[in-house]
Amino acid sequence: MTKHRFCFALVVAGLFATGPAFAQAKRAPRPGEVESDPIRCWWKADRGAIRVGERFTLVLTSGVIETPSIKVVPAVNQLEPGAVSLTPFEAVSGSRHEDVVVPPWRYIQYEYSMRLLSEGFFGQDVNVPALTVTYNLQSPGAGSTEGRDQTYVLPALPMRVLSILPRSAADIRDESGQTFANVESRRGRATVEIVVASIAFAFAGVLAALALVQLAGKIRAHDPKVVRPLPQPAVLRGALTALQAARSAAAREGWTPALMARAVAALRIAGAAALGRQVAQLHVQNGEAERVGQLEVRSGLLRRKRVLLSAATTPASLLAALENRPGVSRATVQPIMDALQQFGGAVYGRAGEADAIALNNAVDEALVAVRSLWTRSLNPFSAARRGAVRPMPSTRSVA
Repeated sequence: MTKHRFCFALVVAGLFATGPAFAQAKRAPRPGEVESDPIRCWWKADRGAIRVGERFTLVLTSGVIETPSIKVVPAVNQLEPGAVSLTPFEAVSGSRHEDVVVPPWRYIQYEYSMRLLSEGFFGQDVNVPALTVTYNLQSPGAGSTEGRDQTYVLPALPMRVLSILPRSAADIRDESGQTFANVESRRGRATVEIVVASIAFAFAGVLAALALVQLAGKIRAHDPKVVRPLPQPAVLRGALTALQAARSAAAREGWTPALMARAVAALRIAGAAALGRQVAQLHVQNGEAERVGQLEVRSGLLRRKRVLLSAATTPASLLAALENRPGVSRATVQPIMDALQQFGGAVYGRAGEADAIALNNAVDEALVAVRSLWTRSLNPFSAARRGAVRPMPSTRSVA
């Protein structure tokens, strides 16, 4: 009987001894799952040796598990630059980079700017102390649960502190890190900058001179004793308007001697502009009427002034320019020359020889040429505007 009682006691003791072991055993991974630590952290420094007071970069990277069934939440507020304690090192500043998610891991990274200010570590190895990271496990499902706080200890990181001077040094001097190469580089850059500055100042001087010339011209133009000649676009606009008015009036009344005379005056002015010749300009202010061969043009916005234009262009001069001057545009000059010949025969020929249909066709073709010439003159950089009409120095003003 005593022997049976002893065996029963051994069986019960074995059950009590092995029960907690079975209760604490970890669940075996399911198919497709891999057993892993819930959190991993590591240091990384931008250098292995530092000097006292020198700043260096220290990076802390933490990887935590993040899956639909379990999530590791670290206490990141303990890792902020203002809260982390790494004595004897000092965190001068720091920042947190954007998290990187690579399922099932979320990587959190902090970057610190560190320095060592203590004077008793020259020539020694000083450890960045071990850092404790607090975290807990959460189950984000329908029945959300949060586990107790756990800790992860990040191992220390050794840093070598360099000596400032060798033991045999007899004096202390601050040695410059500059070499002759740095001096040559800066000297070359200074030369380039001086050249560029000189060119810029030269351009500024030229622009200032042009501005002064224009200002002087405006002041001179406001002088009542000085009369500014009309620019080429205004001259061509006057000729074009006169031709259009004569063509419209002839369509109603026929070609009268007065209309033909105005058309001839406008064609001569347009021909002179096409050849780059001077156009006579007479500024009048007392209501003087225009004469035969003259064309009245009004200028100015506020104070309108009357200018009488005239030119001595002939079909012979236009033909000579077409034959002897290669730069003259035949498409522009030929219609003007043909129209002048038609109107010359009608004005100075025998009575009754004017052909209204021929005159209308000639004026229509000449209008196209004058309109094209006027359009090109509006461009301030066109060759037609630079060399077509030059103001006459002898421009007169009749009061």
